[in-house]
Amino acid sequence: MRAMVTMFASGDPSLATDFVDESYLDHQGLGEGPLRGVHGFAFVVRTNFASYRDLDVRIEDLFASGDRVVARITWQGHRINGEYVVRRTIDILRIENGRAVEHWGAAS
Repeated sequence: MRAMVTMFASGDPSLATDFVDESYLDHQGLGEGPLRGVHGFAFVVRTNFASYRDLDVRIEDLFASGDRVVARITWQGHRINGEYVVRRTIDILRIENGRAVEHWGAAS
């Protein structure tokens, strides 16, 4: 989870293959249905980052139980149009063999 959040903060998904499985299923996607695989994850990272001129992403709380990791995350920054936004999300990952295989997320 920490590595994936770091990729979102930097906009650089180049290490995604180290943490995201090819079978990865992002149930949330970009609001237009699920995305799959490392390429789907990288697409979300790049698309999200490109919509900001500055972005701070930080984990507020992190919990793990069994094959699940849950984080409460704060996203804040200025969008390209100048609007300042603060978003809070709850994100859940299912992990297999040290890599994320599923993601669920919701804004709070």
